[in-house]
Amino acid sequence: MHVVLAALTILVAVAVWTWRLRMARRGLDELAEVAKTVANAPRRLSFKWRAGKGGVDLIEDPREAAAIMMMMVALARGGLLSARQGDVIEEEIRTHFDFTDAEAEDLAAHAAWVASSQLPGEEAMRRLSRLIVNSAQLGPKEVVDLDMMLVTVSEAEGLPTRAQLGLLQIYRDMAGLKT
Repeated sequence: MHVVLAALTILVAVAVWTWRLRMARRGLDELAEVAKTVANAPRRLSFKWRAGKGGVDLIEDPREAAAIMMMMVALARGGLLSARQGDVIEEEIRTHFDFTDAEAEDLAAHAAWVASSQLPGEEAMRRLSRLIVNSAQLGPKEVVDLDMMLVTVSEAEGLPTRAQLGLLQIYRDMAGLKT
């Protein structure tokens, strides 16, 4: 009888320790999950902050801003991008940014998406112009070059419309260029 009671005691002890080890492992797994969540918190909060912003608020690269500005000027003609305007924008990107054909096409497609998702372009043009003018990477020559790029795009389908001229004027005013 003592042997049976001893065996039963050993089985109960093994079961209790197994259960305790399982609970400890589960606790460590939960602790690791909490640590991972805490470690990713800054990235998640940054993403939520950026996701709350839209369109031009996310732009940080002056080349991207310039491409979007060119697209906005082109779309100001009538809301639709013509093949000629698209070709002119891609050529300006290739020439002034030293991009390959594929890179120019990708940037133009991205610019078209951002520009078409914006509300009327005046406020967006001001924000992008401010980004260009305040960029430490760009000097006065690049600011003037962008003006010429915008003019070239506005004249792709003939004389610029009033809406296109209005966007050009916003950029020129923000950049301190005289017409």
